[in-house]
Amino acid sequence: MSDGNASPRALAGIPIGIWIGAAVVVVLLAGGGVFWWMHGAKKAATAESRPHLLGVMGDTVSELDNAKPDMDKLCAVSLKRALDFGVLPPGASLVKTDADTASAEGRYACEARGEGGKYLIGVDTACAGSKETDCFALDSVKREDDGTVLYQRRSWPG
Repeated sequence: MSDGNASPRALAGIPIGIWIGAAVVVVLLAGGGVFWWMHGAKKAATAESRPHLLGVMGDTVSELDNAKPDMDKLCAVSLKRALDFGVLPPGASLVKTDADTASAEGRYACEARGEGGKYLIGVDTACAGSKETDCFALDSVKREDDGTVLYQRRSWPG
């Protein structure tokens, strides 16, 4: 008669290879769980340390700080962001380091040169609908020769 439990003698008959395989699977699952838990905790801590996030590019961009850089770094930061977004060709560089004031208050333009010609990088430092006074967002990237829009920030309602 069997009571539903395997006897020690029956377990002893299992080949050693199966025991090793089972142990490896358990270790991999435990290691993956620890990695997932620690990686998730890091994401939460990073997001908490950066309360102002901008993610208009969907899954391709996760955490971006929208704190306005110093005016002498505005174009350099904008160029880096445009390169990170993939809207400027790799190796693009600034024509000049100073931003030009655009027609609207809080808007600036930077010129870059790269494969395919010159590009105009639009920067918005106005904090529409917010109490903040020092925002920063890459507003647009256009090809200068024909005006082709390579990137345009999505307008948020409100």
